[in-house]
Amino acid sequence: MAPPCAAGRLLPPLLLALAGAARGTFTVGAWPRVAVVPFGGSVAINCSRSACPGGNATLGLETPLAVGMGAGGRRWQSFRLLNVSQWSPGTATCYGRCGDAQANASAGILVYRLPERVVLEPVAAMAVGESRNLTCRVVEVAPVGNLTVTLRRGAETLRTESFGAAEGSASVAVSHLLTAGPGDHGQDVTCHAELSLRPHGPLFARAAVPVTLSVFALPEPPQLRAPARLEAGTAANASCQIAGAFPAGDVRFTIALAEQSLNFTVTATGDVLTAVTTLSTSTPGRQELTCTAAVATAARTARTQLHVYRFPAPVLELSPASAPAGSEVTVACRAGVADPPAVRLQLRDADGGVLAEGPQSRLELRLVARREDDGRQFGCRASLAIADGTVTKDTDTRLAVLYKPEMAASDCPSNRTWLRGTREALSCRATGNPAPTVVCGRNGVAVSTGEPELVTRSRAGTYICNATNSLGTRSRLVTIRVEYEPTLTERGCPAHRTWVEGEQWELACRADGDPPPSTRCARDGGAHRSRGSRAVSRADAGRYICRATNKHGSAVRSIVVTVEYEPSIGETGCPARRLWVEGTPAELACAASGNPPPRVACAKLGDGQDPPPVSPNVTRAHAGTYQCRATNTHGSALRNVTVAVESPPR
Repeated sequence: MAPPCAAGRLLPPLLLALAGAARGTFTVGAWPRVAVVPFGGSVAINCSRSACPGGNATLGLETPLAVGMGAGGRRWQSFRLLNVSQWSPGTATCYGRCGDAQANASAGILVYRLPERVVLEPVAAMAVGESRNLTCRVVEVAPVGNLTVTLRRGAETLRTESFGAAEGSASVAVSHLLTAGPGDHGQDVTCHAELSLRPHGPLFARAAVPVTLSVFALPEPPQLRAPARLEAGTAANASCQIAGAFPAGDVRFTIALAEQSLNFTVTATGDVLTAVTTLSTSTPGRQELTCTAAVATAARTARTQLHVYRFPAPVLELSPASAPAGSEVTVACRAGVADPPAVRLQLRDADGGVLAEGPQSRLELRLVARREDDGRQFGCRASLAIADGTVTKDTDTRLAVLYKPEMAASDCPSNRTWLRGTREALSCRATGNPAPTVVCGRNGVAVSTGEPELVTRSRAGTYICNATNSLGTRSRLVTIRVEYEPTLTERGCPAHRTWVEGEQWELACRADGDPPPSTRCARDGGAHRSRGSRAVSRADAGRYICRATNKHGSAVRSIVVTVEYEPSIGETGCPARRLWVEGTPAELACAASGNPPPRVACAKLGDGQDPPPVSPNVTRAHAGTYQCRATNTHGSALRNVTVAVESPPR
């Protein structure tokens, strides 16, 4: 510790001197009252006195320690205690004389040593629930009674301990029993040592290097899932799963097959970790698969046996592969080289029926190829017993039987009905091996049998379809009927009809359609006209509507009927008696009915002369009987008209 400054050295003696002068007594003072010094170090003690009237005064320091003189003044002297190597040196006494008067003052000496080191003992990784002491050691410190040691976990104080007085330097240890929980993982444990020399000296603090707690849990062994068998040269996945391991991020997996480490990927779902690896090896035999999960100092291992085998697929051969109907075919099933070699063969039918079987490496079956055997499937199954189970492999093939083309009625119907306006294809399927080519045509012209085409009436008729392969040709006639909705045309159903009254006529309309349509006609707005012919009357003239119907639709046509008839002359249009007045104009008019409209001619009986149509001047010569004749293409009608002439009134 550095010596006090000059002002500090002078102030206490002056105060003492003033106090002594005031009292008129001789006094001595010591400063500091307690000198604080590190073990083996030096410290200064200042001695001072009050005024001495005679001027014959002395100052000194009494102590068992080595002393060196320091600076001094008229009333004070500094002494330095050198190499203080005693833990309890007692007190240092300042004394002084003034004539016969003597006085003294004592100063305590506090010797200390700072800790050589503060050490937290290492804490090994702890399983959850495990208890272990946390120990902090403070090495060689004095005085122990002034020491306080504090253990903390994070910001939490675990233990604070102080110590009783002890002679000299000592080492102390402070412990706390900790039961590990998951929340302790990663927490720092700290130890703080404080040596307090107050109020006479400073407070010294030292801290140990923190220790980080490692807490873990590995409650269950891993679950190893892997196939019991693996074919050499193939790959399969295996998984190793562990639940409840803590901390999950520190878990280490090791997966090995036959002591060869494998690569893997790890995924986490909640507190479940899963490592997935790919198994692959080319060496047959029994191999051990292991998975070890480790965290901190704990490790758990799962093991399983993997049976690696070599098992090529069986070979199935047909000789010949393509056989004409009626020829002999050999079906052979043989196994490849397997490890282990215990292979059993089965020669099977398409429905799984066993045709032949046995432990031998080759099976044969001979048969006569029939038309029905074309496309027949044969199977060769090889079975290998391994690891309390059986591995099977199958090979299939089909027999091709060669035969001429055939066309069944269901594949190429002889009669077909199409509807006009739709799209149809003249398709015919044929069987045969080799597959036949089908060509259809009419009148030597081939037609398309693939894409549907628009159906028209021209496509109706009889076609010949030929199915041909290298073994021959098979033919089939196909008749196409094209049905269509009705039509009414001018040719079959004229829009204008002329009938003659009294003759036998029928309102007939011939419609075109397939199936043949039924036709009904009726007066527009009236009832249907009865079928069959009947005598025509003038009432039959008018407009009729004819409708032709079949299952595909209907057609409507309007018909106008005109009725012609022979002329007739009646009293209304041609009065039989006329009275003309002499000298006045007159006309011999006679109207007749008939269709076509008749031509009417009148002549006076007896002279053969026709009267003028209009007479500007009637004379008595006009009197007489006239005969009027109405004529058209269907006949004529006669009527006599008598004309009387009278004189005008006078």
